[in-house]
Amino acid sequence: MTASSARRWVLGAGALLCVGCAAAQTPRLLATQRPVATAGVRDGRSRFQALFERELRRADDARAWAAFDARFAAHAPSAAVLVVPGLLGDCVGAQAVPFGDGQMRTPQRNAVEAYAGYADLGLHTLRMVPLPGRASAVANGRALAQAVRETAAQRGVRRVVLIAYSKGTADALHALHELEHVGRWPRALHALVSVAGIVHGTPLADRHRVLFDALSSHFAPLDCSPEQGGSVDSLTHAQRRSWLAAHPPPRRMRLYSVVAHADPQRIAWPLRATYDELAAIDPRNDGQVLADDALLPGSTLLAEASADHWALALPLERAPQAWMRALAGPAYPREALLRAVVKFALADD
Repeated sequence: MTASSARRWVLGAGALLCVGCAAAQTPRLLATQRPVATAGVRDGRSRFQALFERELRRADDARAWAAFDARFAAHAPSAAVLVVPGLLGDCVGAQAVPFGDGQMRTPQRNAVEAYAGYADLGLHTLRMVPLPGRASAVANGRALAQAVRETAAQRGVRRVVLIAYSKGTADALHALHELEHVGRWPRALHALVSVAGIVHGTPLADRHRVLFDALSSHFAPLDCSPEQGGSVDSLTHAQRRSWLAAHPPPRRMRLYSVVAHADPQRIAWPLRATYDELAAIDPRNDGQVLADDALLPGSTLLAEASADHWALALPLERAPQAWMRALAGPAYPREALLRAVVKFALADD
């Protein structure tokens, strides 16, 4: 894959100069509305783009990456990577875990075996933390904090990296608060990477939470766990913004953000109505969250991905069931994205 085709998927700082570029050169991707510096976010897009393009090509001049590869190789064997799923994540836990291979297994097996394709990274652990898909960020934060403690205590683990998708970022922020304030912060806890994370909330939650709450207790589709209450309330602007103001992300670890927004033709058809709803506020959205609302305060912005909210992380196009494949929009090279994210987080010394 050439560098020019790789830039179709993620743009670095050069996107700021490419607002008027022709579609044949790159899809239209705009910079986030708030200037990165004034939002308390560092700009790491140029460095990350080079790494992402390398993962897409899977071949280049290794000498140019020698120092980077050496840093990653030094940390990988003692690094545990925990993927944190999003809202309703357990509903499709048997086949569509974030960044997994899309194969059908029991949810318990899938949380581990769906990541077998990344074995060549040489990590100590790469797995998903199973969490209830319809629980509040507070409740899931407690469960995730315990999973982090247990992982950090494993023999040979020196670094723990959380890769949180969608609502998983809200859950992860609550977990970090729990760890910081109960006096049991694991020394190994190294980084949080938010991928299309609902950091500041989403207008969709503010507008539709009452309807969701009214209906949610009456249905349990697929493998969904029972409604525990507060799942969508956790994602409203009102709750997320007030909580973040009182509980800023801890500075004792590295923070990274990957946001997504796409042109309408790259949005999966089930997300088009919510995309249009959000586009009335800002067209830079992925069908579930505005790009600005996905920025972690104090983080390094790695990428603005040309993908919808599902395509960025969920392998729906590979699902065994035809009806689930029909939900998928244009495919996205999410494995290359995860590889680049993991390597960047561990080698960014």
